[in-house]
Formats: sequence, C-alpha cells, structure tokens
Amino acid sequence: MAWGRLAARAASLPHANVMIALLRDGFHPDAKGGEVKLKSDGSASLDYRLTDYLLDGVRRAYLSMAEIQFAAGAQSVRPVHEHAEAWTTWAAAREGITTLSFKPYITTVGSAHVMGGCNLAADAARGVVRPDGQHWQLSNLSVHDGSLFPTSIGANPQLTV
Repeated sequence: MAWGRLAARAASLPHANVMIALLRDGFHPDAKGGEVKLKSDGSASLDYRLTDYLLDGVRRAYLSMAEIQFAAGAQSVRPVHEHAEAWTTWAAAREGITTLSFKPYITTVGSAHVMGGCNLAADAARGVVRPDGQHWQLSNLSVHDGSLFPTSIGANPQLTV
C-alpha cells in the first residue's frame, strides 16, 4: 500500500467504525474447530483449518456487516480482507464482497470470546485443571476464564465467567 493511502486511512480513524461477527464452530462436520497441542520442545502448535464452509460464513458475515453499516449511514465500507476495497454504496459492496476470493491468508479471521480447551476434571487423565481451577501439573498456575467451559456457549461469556 502506498504511504499516501495508508496516511489517509489513518487520518480517517476518528470517523471509523469496526464490527465483528462471531461464527460458532465445533457444531457442524465442516467446521470442527481447532486443536492446540504441545510440540516435543514444549512450544504450542495450533491446528485450525479454514474450511470452505467456514469461509462461506465469513463471506456472509462481511455482507451482513456491510449492509448494517450502510443502513446506519456509512459513507464507505471496507471489509478486513486483503483484496477488499472501500466501497461507497451497499450495491457496490455487495457485488465486491461476492466476487472476493475467500481463502486462508487473504481472508482475515480472528478469535473473540474463546471458550473451551482447558477442561475441568476430577483427575489429571481427563482434564487440564482440577475443579478449583488449579492446573494438575503446574502448582503456580490456575485458570479462571471461559477456557474452562467444555465448549463455546455461543454468546459473550461475560456474565457466565
């Protein structure tokens, strides 16, 4: 990106709006979710496949968010996709988003309200932490957040946590 275009986008930040869409995985055979494992050197390995099913959900979310933003009075909308433009009408955004290629590394995805993955259990063979949140193997580590849930609850866990 040319520095001039980047500077212009930075200057417009006080008038920017950001939206996120939450896609719930783990409940459809084509969106099983991800897995975190430890490598032999102790470092983490994240395996999360961006399937065509999941990427279609991202496309539909981009469309919904753009429509909402234009309905609220946005003068331009640019999805967080490597090849997206800033469209100035809902019709142009709908056409542009529909023609984008939704593939890993060019389609921006992230995580919000991550839940699950650090199960509570009565013994170390079945979970990561004890029922009081203390880690089974690390005496100085306790967990007290949404990762204790068995899976995502499909909503912001603020009250639950």
